Amino acid sequence: MIPKKQKGFNGEPKSHQEIDRSQSPLKQRTNNNNYQQQPPQQQQKQQPQQPQQKKQQQKQQQKQQPQQPQQPQQPQQQKQQLQQPQQPQQYFQPRQTQNAWGKQNNSIPLEEQFQEVKPITQPQTPETTTTTTTTTTTTTNTTNTNLLVPRISRRDMVKDSDIENVAIVTAKSRTVQGKQISLISNFFPIVISDRKSLEFRIDFNPPQVTFDKRRKLIRELLSLNNISKEFYFYDGDSILYSPINININSQSIDGVQIFIRKVKEVNHRDKSSVNSQFFNIITKNNMRKMGFSLIGRNYYSPINKIKFEDYLLEVWKGFSTSVVSTESGTMLLADTSSKVVRSETVLDRIKYLRYDKDRCFDEIINSIVLTRYNNKTYRISNISWSSGVNDKMDGTTTFLQYYQRNYPNHKITDYRQPLLKSEVKFRGIKQTIFLIPELTFLTGLSDHMRKNFKLMAELAKHSNFDPSQRYQTLSNFISDINNNPKVSKSLEPWGITYQPALKVDGYVLSAPKNLPNDNKRQLNNIKWAFVVDRDEYERTRDCQTNLYNFINETGMSQPTTICYTDPRDKRPIQYSNIMENAIKTHGIQFFLMLIPQNQPEIYKEIKRKSLVQFKVLTQCIFPRTFYKGRSVTNKLKQQVIAKLGYAPWGLNQQIFNGVIPKKTMIIGIDVGHNSDMRGHSVVGFVATIDDKFQKYFSRSFVQKRPGKEIIDSLEEATKEAMSKYFSFNNCLPELVIVYRDGVGDGMLDLVNRSEIAAMKKGFAETPSSWGIKPKLMYVIVKKNTNARLFTADPIGNPPAGTLVDSKITHPNWYDFFLVSQVTNNGSVNPTHYHVLLDEQKMPADLFQLFTFQMCHLYFNFEKSVRVPATCQFAHKMAFLIGRTVFADAAPQLSDKLFFL
Repeated sequence: MIPKKQKGFNGEPKSHQEIDRSQSPLKQRTNNNNYQQQPPQQQQKQQPQQPQQKKQQQKQQQKQQPQQPQQPQQPQQQKQQLQQPQQPQQYFQPRQTQNAWGKQNNSIPLEEQFQEVKPITQPQTPETTTTTTTTTTTTTNTTNTNLLVPRISRRDMVKDSDIENVAIVTAKSRTVQGKQISLISNFFPIVISDRKSLEFRIDFNPPQVTFDKRRKLIRELLSLNNISKEFYFYDGDSILYSPINININSQSIDGVQIFIRKVKEVNHRDKSSVNSQFFNIITKNNMRKMGFSLIGRNYYSPINKIKFEDYLLEVWKGFSTSVVSTESGTMLLADTSSKVVRSETVLDRIKYLRYDKDRCFDEIINSIVLTRYNNKTYRISNISWSSGVNDKMDGTTTFLQYYQRNYPNHKITDYRQPLLKSEVKFRGIKQTIFLIPELTFLTGLSDHMRKNFKLMAELAKHSNFDPSQRYQTLSNFISDINNNPKVSKSLEPWGITYQPALKVDGYVLSAPKNLPNDNKRQLNNIKWAFVVDRDEYERTRDCQTNLYNFINETGMSQPTTICYTDPRDKRPIQYSNIMENAIKTHGIQFFLMLIPQNQPEIYKEIKRKSLVQFKVLTQCIFPRTFYKGRSVTNKLKQQVIAKLGYAPWGLNQQIFNGVIPKKTMIIGIDVGHNSDMRGHSVVGFVATIDDKFQKYFSRSFVQKRPGKEIIDSLEEATKEAMSKYFSFNNCLPELVIVYRDGVGDGMLDLVNRSEIAAMKKGFAETPSSWGIKPKLMYVIVKKNTNARLFTADPIGNPPAGTLVDSKITHPNWYDFFLVSQVTNNGSVNPTHYHVLLDEQKMPADLFQLFTFQMCHLYFNFEKSVRVPATCQFAHKMAFLIGRTVFADAAPQLSDKLFFL
């Protein structure tokens, strides 16, 4: 449906038939200034100066009333537009037209958005010449056949593996005692011979925007020069690799001049400069030859899918692969993967919801869909109710005609359906594309499906492999790569083979013991209320018995018991009215509320009003859960104690002696993108303010830009945390350790340059009278890595505390893998820690031990968790604010863990 390209916007698999991309339903909704600064006269011509109020009214009218299709610009108009004076070094200019909705700017297929413009200051009249090629004869417009017009450059981005000025390991010697353990990883060494490999730069004139057209041209060019496909790998854009020298400077195919320039000779055996792009191109080629299709970032086999007819679901099995540089060399990091695809289309779901716009928005927006005609996934950003399949894409071709011509096997039968919007990035520029609901399939599980225990158990059988199954599946996968005839033939000229899984040595760190705290005296002074359905309270003795047990366990005083006056009234507002009256009448500070199941609006109403308006704490629980006895009562007690600002347990402070300074602050940061706030990300920021890591300061921030991962308000949050710490201790911390979760791939450089600078600025702006500014350690936490670790004999999960800091770590980073939790089901995921900044110069093994200890202070779970407690607290906060509250909690609650 859209042009193919690499990196984040991958093209269709090779197995799909190449189609004509001259008209694609890709529509751009970006401002022209994203491409270039246009001359003032042209800007005025495109959009006259108007008052801001009038502009907003016009935009509102466009949304409410779709305009009639208008004719596209005539060739003469386009020619005049090309002949306007251009600024120097300006190579491309978006062509202007009007689409079916009357919106101007770049609302035409991407392939046709750019017309070649000479980098000159005076207009020239192009002369028409006829160019005869080896396959066809076409007419092209050109003024200089030797002029090489570059394509739009990709967005400048520093790869995670290439960032500079990061921390290095201060000490490799081990002073911390730990049991040594032999492990097997899912890192598979890539062996490459000493044969040379050459990198070439590819350019086209005129530029070829579509992925398909570029690959076709290169395939024809090299075939004409007797170079078989086994002797080159092309990325579909501007890079080509070959083990032989290609002596072609330029050649014309189908009226397109192709330029090939040798860039360098690549040494793939150099650990410090592994060409991950080269190996990832090879991996993609291997997977395609083995019958796998790229869907999202992983490869799946549509043939080996498992159907669940009763639930309209399919499970596609496959693999995630990436090529990484490690201390041991270049590795293929491979893991099993499964994808849940629903058999119902988005149109089926819209009809089920009876075209209710609010319900459709809640269920469909931000969901991931799959288009099976090209096996691509997209995130839905909006539904265009005023658009339809008979709207014209470019003034001539409708969506219906496009799909009938290019995908005849995928029929469109409903001509009244709306269109789906999805925001994608093409060469670093955000584009809006339109999808057909009837041809898109929902992926993942709905909330209703997740509550079906039978379904979840069935799905777990096909997705949660135990360690032995996972290891055997991965070993067979590598064997299949080496033994597949097609793959072997393509790899033979390069001398590339894959070895079995890499064995590594690890250490098992000792777990600290939790020391219970007695908080009964403090909790006895809390004014609280127990809210319950009157019939529920009087009907069963279990309710009163468990309430008594809860009071006895916590040491809290007798509550004000509030029973519904009308138990049939289940409206959410009833609960907020109860809270408001109790606060005014009794000064209630905390509510324990039994609420009905399967009514999420009640929970949302309680949390929104209590945290934002009433500034009190609440604990909601289902009656059926509350009646389960002392096991639940004990967990409820711990949760309530932590929520009220106290610690159910702590750690022996002696274990920190000689490890970190006594005055140390731990900060956890996470960014949640799974919010219901129209795609806006929510930042959770949680910091310790005492020496025992039992008192906390918390803040949440709603990011201004949807989906943004870099934190805007980090300087402000840092200054507030420093102020809270000073108020509690009358001094500043000596050391601040930040555990930063939620950093996506490719974001390390931005975090390194932006967030660390913001925190240091926050330190610097604290009053000098508060003392010496703290040192900073900034650590990236990745809990959702594809890395796996197995015990060697027998194959199983490594125990909690397993640490690996060699062989599979990055050759130039201060990083390590840590298994901090016990896993009974499936295969354990080690958490990856990467120290970006280390001003303390703490020995690495001491910091690794300290990190493991911090995983034992999450008060919602008595055992250790996957990440340090502050990190998990930040995650819980971002999730609650983004999915339920939709606003920052009242500042008065910043010293409470209200999100537990």
